[in-house]
Amino acid sequence: MLGHETPLGLAAPTTIRVVVADDEPLIRAGLAALLSADTGIDVVAEARTGFDAVTAASVLEPDVLVLGLPSGDEPDVIADAARSVRVLATTADYSAPRVWAALRAGAAGFLLKSRPPEVLQAAVRAVALAGVWLDDVFVTDMLGEMAGRAPDRATSSVLIRRLTPREREVLVLLANGLGNEEIAEHLFLSEGTVRTHIGHILMKLECRDRTRAVVTAYRTGLVGALPHW
Repeated sequence: MLGHETPLGLAAPTTIRVVVADDEPLIRAGLAALLSADTGIDVVAEARTGFDAVTAASVLEPDVLVLGLPSGDEPDVIADAARSVRVLATTADYSAPRVWAALRAGAAGFLLKSRPPEVLQAAVRAVALAGVWLDDVFVTDMLGEMAGRAPDRATSSVLIRRLTPREREVLVLLANGLGNEEIAEHLFLSEGTVRTHIGHILMKLECRDRTRAVVTAYRTGLVGALPHW
């Protein structure tokens, strides 16, 4: 998992409302049953198609959409759904390009369907808290690819020194999986100010996106050793 299940002590919602979407009825029912077994999770709807999933998310306003659609339309569905809900994508088969496509489209997490029930429940809780969840099998490939595109450690250390103390604080919170709103609340700033800080961070670290900025933070030791996923 990237980030903490409960980032910096943030409290989880009393009940996490979830929509489960999958075009295979047995898998959809199984996911719903596993999540419903957790008394802190309420499955408010099940959806078969991407259209149904997006509609349910927009109408019911759940905390998390658990999405497993193997038809190849995940990026479009995720992009539409992510406007109103945190998306945890699930898959039966590992494919690095598919994971990247889902994350670029706005998914907050990716999980193998073969994981035990407690892992699914933990992933939903993490995503509901505005964190990020990546299954173990994805992490090595992804970090290897990102690290290959990021500056080397010595260069990264020089770049990190460009940051102001406040910018370093914001970057550490980013690396812990917090979104703009949570960072603003934690540092008593406006979301606009947080966005400005993040823009400065990306410029100073010469990173084109937040993910590479987070990798730079880990490589330089600004954030502790990479967690065990």
